[in-house]
Amino acid sequence: MSSFGLIETIKVVNGRLVFKNLHVSRLHRSLKAIKIDETEYKIEDRILRILKYECIGKGLKNFRLRIEVQKNKMHEYMPDVSPLKWHFTLRPLESVQYLWREDGLSLTVLPKQTKPLDAFCNLKHTDRAIYDNALYYARDNDFDEALVLNENHTVADASIYNMFVIKDGIVYTPPLSDGPVAGVLRELLLTRLEGFTIQEKSLEIADIYAADEIFLTNVIRGIRWVSRCDDHYYGHTTTQRVFEAFRKVVAEHYGEHLV
Repeated sequence: MSSFGLIETIKVVNGRLVFKNLHVSRLHRSLKAIKIDETEYKIEDRILRILKYECIGKGLKNFRLRIEVQKNKMHEYMPDVSPLKWHFTLRPLESVQYLWREDGLSLTVLPKQTKPLDAFCNLKHTDRAIYDNALYYARDNDFDEALVLNENHTVADASIYNMFVIKDGIVYTPPLSDGPVAGVLRELLLTRLEGFTIQEKSLEIADIYAADEIFLTNVIRGIRWVSRCDDHYYGHTTTQRVFEAFRKVVAEHYGEHLV
């Protein structure tokens, strides 16, 4: 764990951080979890300086910014040195806007390996072997994604997504106690989406197969509906309504250029 680091992946559009406050708050909470007491102001300032001097200064406006933050061991015996080391990479965006896609994702379940429910299970961090294995397993078996189960054999999340199911008009997502990464879009839907009942609930594989609809979320790709999980097939009527409500929140609070 000597190279353990936190990851924050941010969508940058027109030179601005999308969902900036949610990302800063999540990174602040994550740093506290690994015993780094840094203020939100300093975290935001460091990210904005990365954005200004390393990205915008080079003429880049739309991209995926992946930030990796690690403890700086030198700080332990040289207090004047920053307690954190920051690394970043840039990748092109598939789309600047959050768009509805008619093609649904195919989903399966990662077998044999489970995610431990430890102090780091909700953090987005560099020890991602189980998620890499989930994605490899999915691709090797002609699926787009694979669900990851926790040590209690309930659903945590997928390799790069949080997951939601819809049953009888109610939207459910695994609680943080079941080990999902605390996704930014997950938080946005739970706290700001209007017109829907969204509840945190432990989900077993039987609940996934019996769902009326399934959708996955992440901050870069937005909301993606699932057309099938193994041999079970789903529609997207309610999911499309969720997506339109999400677009409304994004347009009102973060800018119409994103939708």
